Amino acid sequence: MSGMVMPCITDHLVLSTVHGAADLLAEELRGLSSVHSVRRTAPDIVECIVDGPLDQLAACALYSTVAVRDLERSLRVGVLSTLEHPIKFRVGDRDPVRRQATIATVEQRHGWVNRPADWDVNLERSAGGWVVQFGPLTWARRFGRLERLPWSTNVIVADVLVRLAKLRAGQRVLDPFCGTGTILLSVRRRESTARVLGTDHDLHALTLAARNLELPGALGLVRAEAGALPLRPGSVDRVVTNLPFGKQVGSHRGNHGLYPDVLREIERVLAPDGRAVVLTEDKRLLRGVLERQRGLKVVRERLLRYNGATPTAYVLTRLARSAHAR
Repeated sequence: MSGMVMPCITDHLVLSTVHGAADLLAEELRGLSSVHSVRRTAPDIVECIVDGPLDQLAACALYSTVAVRDLERSLRVGVLSTLEHPIKFRVGDRDPVRRQATIATVEQRHGWVNRPADWDVNLERSAGGWVVQFGPLTWARRFGRLERLPWSTNVIVADVLVRLAKLRAGQRVLDPFCGTGTILLSVRRRESTARVLGTDHDLHALTLAARNLELPGALGLVRAEAGALPLRPGSVDRVVTNLPFGKQVGSHRGNHGLYPDVLREIERVLAPDGRAVVLTEDKRLLRGVLERQRGLKVVRERLLRYNGATPTAYVLTRLARSAHAR
C-alpha cells in the first residue's frame, strides 16, 4: 500500500470475497471505526458505509474488489471523487458490440478515458446490471503483485485459513506445502511477530516464495517432503496449509499414500496445545485417515467456493492422549 493516498470519503460500498468468507469479512469490518452499517448480502458479498479515511479499509486483506452502490454520489463525495480526471476505465464484457457501445456511452456521458491496461474504474456486467469497481482498492493494488504458479493458493483463501488458525504473538507457524509462500505471507501480515517456516519439494516454488516473503536464501524456507519433515516433535504451534487435492496438483490416487504420512507428521511436529488448519477437496479421504490414525480431531470446518473448486477448511487439534503418545 506504499504511496497510496487514502483520503476521507463517504460512500456505500460493496466488497467481494470468496464464497463462504463473508461472515469473517463482516466481522473484521465491524471492528473498523470508519466503517458502519455492515451487512452480508450474499455468501461472497458484504456491503457497508465508509465515513472517514480509507486507510483502515485498505488494510483489510479479506476482500478482493470494491464496487460503488451509487455512481453519481460516489463521484461527488465517495471513492470515485478521489480519482484524478479524466478517470481511466475499462469495460469487462465479452460481447464486443456491447462493450464498444458501453465505452462510447461512458466517454460521452462522463468524459472518462478507456484504458484497459491502466484503469482506475472497472465496469463489470452482472445479472443485476453494471458493477462499478474502484481500482485503487483491488487486492493487488493494496498489497502488491505476488510471484505465483498456476496452483498457488488464492490470496483471500489464504487469509481465511490464517484467521481460522487463531494466531498468537511469537508463535511458530509451518506450511508444509508452502509453494510460493502465499499462506506464510498472510501469516506475517496478520501477526508480524510470527516465526514462519515453509517446506516444499519444488525448488522453483521455494525461490519464488523467498521473493514474495523477502527472505534471503533459504531462511525460513526448506526443501523437504511434507511426509518427512525435518523438524523436532512438538516444535510448531500452528500448521496452516493447502493440501494437494487433485485439481491442479497431485491426484486422488496419490493422496491415498500422501495424506496418511502428512497427517502423521503434522501430529508429530504440532505442540500439545497446537492447532492445524488444512484445506482440501479430498474430504472423504481426509476424514478416513483421521479416523484411522486417531491422533488429530476436527474441531471446526468451513466450506469455500472459488474458481470452480469447493474445498473445505478443517481446523484440527491433537487428541488429549496423542500429546503424550510415543
